[in-house]
Amino acid sequence: MSVDSSDQRMYIGSRTCKCKPEEDTKYFGSFRDKTFKPDTKRVLKIFNTREEAFKHESYLHFVLDVATNPRFANRARVTTTGFTWLGQKHSPETIQRLKEIGKKTFTEERRRKLLEYNKSKKLTKEHIEKLRQVNSGSKRSPETCEKIRQKAIGREVSASARIKIGQHNKGKWLNRKDQSKPITLRHNKTGEVRSFVSQKEAVRVLNLHQASLNRVACKKQQSCKGWELVENQIKSGS
Repeated sequence: MSVDSSDQRMYIGSRTCKCKPEEDTKYFGSFRDKTFKPDTKRVLKIFNTREEAFKHESYLHFVLDVATNPRFANRARVTTTGFTWLGQKHSPETIQRLKEIGKKTFTEERRRKLLEYNKSKKLTKEHIEKLRQVNSGSKRSPETCEKIRQKAIGREVSASARIKIGQHNKGKWLNRKDQSKPITLRHNKTGEVRSFVSQKEAVRVLNLHQASLNRVACKKQQSCKGWELVENQIKSGS
């Protein structure tokens, strides 16, 4: 451990050397903070193998949270598989440099090639499921929603895309005429049976979701909040 006596900040790291630990007085750590100027070095523990020292260093970094603790000059927390920058933020100067590098690296020609490559690329079922789990429960900010809305304004849907969307949604939803028809539901736990003049009334009275009730009516879904479709409905006047 290296210590800067002027501001009492510390740096924790591991070191492998051929000499005795107490004789290794020149190396103070691999840090980039130019304001940190250590003048004292303390050997906390000695290990026979590099692996044991690395594990102990990872343990200290985790317990003391050196990456976010202002008392330490460490800017990354070491783990058993590498370094993590969790909790750290780039400076405005670094962000600007990254932007300039990105402009030079991602030219218009490269962007066009990536776009063409990704158009023909199909995601696997495992990849789609991972994306779904990552995005599940996440909410977009109002700014993001506004950007998506502005980008979608004036966008034209091709005829082939309309055909694909129609084929995909065929049989999944009931039209408004079907939604206005009477519907009878039975609760799968209580056995209660309720009849309604339309789906809209059922949604309003039972506090259901219209899309879920549509799927139940289309037999694409078993139940909606426990309410199942009664298929053998008695028609009025029969």
